[in-house]
Amino acid sequence: MGWGGFTEAEVEWQYNPRETVPDFADHFARFVAASDDVRAKLDHQSDVRFGPGPKETFDVFPAGSPDAPVHVFFHGGYWRSQDKKDYAFIVRDLVADGYTVVCANYDLCPDVKVEDITAQAIRCIKYVYEHIGDFNGDRDRLSISGHSAGGQIVARLAAHDWENEIGDATPFNAVVPVSGVFDLEPLRFTSMNTDIRLTEDSAADNSPMLDAVPVGARMMLVVGAVETPEFVRQSQAYAAYCAKAGLIVPVHQAWGANHFTVLEELYLRDGALYGNLKRMIG
Repeated sequence: MGWGGFTEAEVEWQYNPRETVPDFADHFARFVAASDDVRAKLDHQSDVRFGPGPKETFDVFPAGSPDAPVHVFFHGGYWRSQDKKDYAFIVRDLVADGYTVVCANYDLCPDVKVEDITAQAIRCIKYVYEHIGDFNGDRDRLSISGHSAGGQIVARLAAHDWENEIGDATPFNAVVPVSGVFDLEPLRFTSMNTDIRLTEDSAADNSPMLDAVPVGARMMLVVGAVETPEFVRQSQAYAAYCAKAGLIVPVHQAWGANHFTVLEELYLRDGALYGNLKRMIG
């Protein structure tokens, strides 16, 4: 069974990056090696616990001076794979430029549901907001980003009722979803749904495209220019959805970047979009 005029095989091709990036394992290997190097060289604290779940921990890389801006990153993996430790490479240049950076984990499907992961991410941000001063961070200069599934996570965080949670209605200086999925309905027709177990109702409940627009946020969307048309469309559609409510969200396409190399274009100093990221998160 297909979706949106696509056959089942076409939906899989559109939404499963391992189908369209045949050397994906090489990219993962490069990320792991670069992350190992970062952890060996930079001061950090691993596995800071923020909640009761087995993976509710983060690694934090403090800035060299107190009252630094803070950036929190949520990894991807379709809510069912990957680990924060393999994405430490994204902190290297941000820490060098004076940021305290947090790489967050969360429990994975099928052990939990997508909505449970959102709840864990909320607990993570609440802990960061309350304790980041211990790691040279200034909670009043907090920004968040996430890749792939992490893009969905941070978009939902942007729409959360933070006034009731922490007494601050707008805790984020900026929100940067990267190669995100904002309408989860197509994923029900992919092989990934064996683990993530979306139903029609839960796909709707967890779709940022159906959330309230976070009109008080500053947001920038990023997607690789050579990602599949559906990944590009998802970012463009979410930007249009936000614009209807008055939130203007630029969509930056990283030239020549696929679903994996887009990270290097955004988070590393020699990447095409690193300057855009720095200007956005302040």
